[in-house]
Amino acid sequence: MPRREPTIHKPELAVACPECRSVPGAWCYGKAGQRMKGVHEERAEIYREQHPA
Repeated sequence: MPRREPTIHKPELAVACPECRSVPGAWCYGKAGQRMKGVHEERAEIYREQHPA
């Protein structure tokens, strides 16, 4: 069976998060250890710097 890459629904997930140390492709986690609906602002900023509009 061929192996496929995971689907990333939020483009910001393509970079690692310096705030919670989530790897690329993984969701950010908040202070309570629960998965966030969004991403940390630092992660979004890194993505915007690497992929300007």
